[in-house]
Amino acid sequence: MEGSSGWSFVLLATVVALAVVGGVMLVRMMPRRGEVSREERSDLASAPMPALQKRAMWGLLVTVSTLAIITVILSRYGAAEYWDNDSLRLTVMAIFIGGLFAYVLILLIAVTKGKADGSLDERDRLILSQAATAQTVLILFTLVAWIIYLTEKFHDAGAVPVVYLYLIFGSVVIVNIIGQAVGILLGYWRLARYGEG
Repeated sequence: MEGSSGWSFVLLATVVALAVVGGVMLVRMMPRRGEVSREERSDLASAPMPALQKRAMWGLLVTVSTLAIITVILSRYGAAEYWDNDSLRLTVMAIFIGGLFAYVLILLIAVTKGKADGSLDERDRLILSQAATAQTVLILFTLVAWIIYLTEKFHDAGAVPVVYLYLIFGSVVIVNIIGQAVGILLGYWRLARYGEG
């Protein structure tokens, strides 16, 4: 078991590196019209931030914070303590549900405001529809990382404890939201850099 922890780190680092390379390749492979002129870039920079982009930034902040807090707690106490200690499990669940509630609240405010002032246009709808690509990629890499980690950690035992099923589910839910926010922000970045193409 001790010898496999070094391999686990190498494998997880490889997955993270592949995720970064895959993300860069994904952005580079997307069709684009070419760099926008300085005037167009200046106009885009001086335009007010769209509501969808604001929601994505706030959503990313909330969900990454939620994931970071839960990761720190679980790293400190471990999965076994999380499973056996009811107060710790309820604390982690409260943080998880609180993060999801905050995200839903941000979403509701943005949707209500968007419907009221009609600020969601075709460009925003296109960016929103393309955000699913980032969600899919991040979820797949999260599942790959979990599989590699759990396989290495419990190879000798031959079975994975049930607690990890809960942790996988929670991480996939949070990563799904992070993926949507990242996809939206990448869409606006592409728009500012390459124009409407």
